Amino acid sequence: MWHTKCITRWQVSYRWISSQPRNPQRFIPQTVSGHSKRKKMVIQMMFNFLKTLLFIFPMTTIAQTFPSIADKYIDIENLKIAYKDEGSGQVLLCLHAVGHSSKDFSTLYQLDSNKYRIISLDFPGHGDSDKSTENISATYFSSIVLKVIDSLKLKDLIIIGNSIGGATAIRIASNNPNIRNLVLANPAGLDKKGWLAPLFLNYMIHFFQNGVDKKANFQDKFSNYYKKVLTSDTALDRKNEIVRDAYRIAPILVQGWTSFKKDEEDLRSLIETLNCPVLFTWGMNDKFVQFNRNKKAIEKFKNYKLIKYKIGHTPYIECPDLFLKDFQEYLTNYNENKKE
Repeated sequence: MWHTKCITRWQVSYRWISSQPRNPQRFIPQTVSGHSKRKKMVIQMMFNFLKTLLFIFPMTTIAQTFPSIADKYIDIENLKIAYKDEGSGQVLLCLHAVGHSSKDFSTLYQLDSNKYRIISLDFPGHGDSDKSTENISATYFSSIVLKVIDSLKLKDLIIIGNSIGGATAIRIASNNPNIRNLVLANPAGLDKKGWLAPLFLNYMIHFFQNGVDKKANFQDKFSNYYKKVLTSDTALDRKNEIVRDAYRIAPILVQGWTSFKKDEEDLRSLIETLNCPVLFTWGMNDKFVQFNRNKKAIEKFKNYKLIKYKIGHTPYIECPDLFLKDFQEYLTNYNENKKE
């Protein structure tokens, strides 16, 4: 009987409420608001959990190599070093930035294969090359690349290097008559240093350490960072590839940026030992290897040409057509002047 009365009273109450004018602000506002907040919190928690599954703990079916165009291998110091080697003629040896790979130089293979032999390497721990027990640095990379040059019997080289690859190229070219030209894009090792440099380097190392520590928000922050590294629309696909590997690249980046703090990675003292002509192709919108901090070092090179681009860090990715045009014109002029 009591149960029946309760139902009847509820029905009467429900009919009374239903007959009233509907006012969203008046109709149980606390309950609706509370439910909405809880729903948003649950959705956010689920989203963060999925990000963790996708980015922090990759499925075992995902390949453990990074995007690369290398299709050949050579054994150096018991490491499999991957590289791509096509064409004949003038040898162009291409050295990429830290966290990148031989794929950065895909567009260079558009050059005439009868005029150029293009070799692009994957540094140890990059692309399809084996990971080394040695920490990453331009000094270590140069020792590996010199052995590759010797093993492949490469002569009269032009080395194209970007970032740590540019620093590696400078080390290789020091007092080396086998190097014909250097083509350097925003190379490491020429910064003017000072009190600001170690603070900046420590900040970047800490930033990449967040990826090593598997912080859930690192993927998004790394994506924002790379918008400042590769700034052009042309670089979008390559940039997205790199960002997808953010967590796997993070340990490499920590090692690379840590090496920039070492005294032996300051290459300014090697400038006077470089006897080959140098073409600088500088991305002026690079916020991390800034032209103004490297300008004094550049001006100390004996024989150099500087071309500026309104891009970020890597011209072969961000403005490949313009780079190839400028590069070929530079070599043509160099060869003509050499004949004279």
